[in-house]
Amino acid sequence: MASPEKAVEILTELSNLADRGTRADILARALRTANTLLDADASSLVLAANARRGERLVLYAGSDVPASVKLSIEKSDVLKVFANNREPLPLPDLSDNPGLVAGDACPGVEAGPVLFIPVTQRDPLPGYLAIYRKRGRVRFSSSDTQFMLLLAAWLSSALENVRLSAGTERLAITDDLTEIYNFRYLKSALKRETRRANRFHQELSLLAIEIDGLAACRDTQGERQAHALVKEVAALLAQQVRSFDILGRHGDDAFLVVLPQTGVDGACEAAERMRAAVAENAFGSGAPGKVTVTLGVSSFPQDGVEADVLLAMADRALDQGRRQGHNCVATTLKRAA
Repeated sequence: MASPEKAVEILTELSNLADRGTRADILARALRTANTLLDADASSLVLAANARRGERLVLYAGSDVPASVKLSIEKSDVLKVFANNREPLPLPDLSDNPGLVAGDACPGVEAGPVLFIPVTQRDPLPGYLAIYRKRGRVRFSSSDTQFMLLLAAWLSSALENVRLSAGTERLAITDDLTEIYNFRYLKSALKRETRRANRFHQELSLLAIEIDGLAACRDTQGERQAHALVKEVAALLAQQVRSFDILGRHGDDAFLVVLPQTGVDGACEAAERMRAAVAENAFGSGAPGKVTVTLGVSSFPQDGVEADVLLAMADRALDQGRRQGHNCVATTLKRAA
C-alpha cells in the first residue's frame, strides 16, 4: 500500500493529466491508480448508461488492461444505494452482505473487504468505483476512503473534460442547422483526399448538390420553412452516402459530397441515386416531385488534381445542370447519367 506521502504525489500527478487521453485511457488510469494506492487485488468501475444497462470494467492486480464485464443494472444493489445516498460504502467483508454478492462482487476474486465509492456523472445516473481485497486481508481505513474520494473526483472531472472536448470538436466541424459537416471541414477533407488520390493513384470524385428553387421557397414561405427543407434534404442525402463518403453543407442552398475511390461513372451513378431519392420523397406536406435537386460532378484527375480546381469544376458542372433545366446530373465531361 502506498504511503500517505506517495499517495498524495500520485494524486497530484493525476490532476495534471485530467484533460489528456481518451475516455478509455482515463478509465484504465483510474483503475490502475486505485490498485496501486490501496494494494488491491482488483478494482472495478461501474457506470450506468441507463436504467437497465451499464458499463463495467475490472482491473486485476498485476494487469494493465481492464477487462469488460457485462452488467445488469437491476442486479446492482450498490447503484440503488448510490442513486439516493452519495456517501462511501466500506464493507469489512462482502460475504456479510448477501444482497451485494450477486450484482456487485468482483468476478474471480473471493472478496473480503470492499470499498465502494460513488462516481458522479453528468447525467443523474449513478456510478461507482469499487476496490476489492481477498478474504482475510486488512479492511480499508478512513484514509483509504479519503484517497478514493479524491480519485473519484478526479475521474469525474476528467470524464467531463473528455465529453466537453468531444462536443467542442464536433461543433467546430458541424453545420448548426443540418448537423452534417460544415464547409470548413469539407475543404480540409477534400484537400486530404486529393493528396491521397494523387499519392496512391486512386480515383476521387466530388458532387455539388443544389436544392432547386429554394430561394423562391424562402420568399414565399419564409426563412423557417426554407431551413426545415434544407434540414430534411440533408437527412435524406445522409442516408444515400457510404460510410466513408463525406457529406457537408456548402452555402445556404447547396451540399457537397466527397467520394473517395470513385471515378466519374460511379460518381454519376451515385448522383443519380441521390437525385431520384429526393424527387421521390414527399417533404413536409408537399407531394413527391415538388422538391428536386441538381447535381454537378467533377472527378480526379480528369477535371483537375487540386482540391480548389475540383471544387470549381463541380460548381461549373452544377451551373450546366441549371441551364439544362434543373433536376438532373451534369458533368463538364458531358457524361451525365
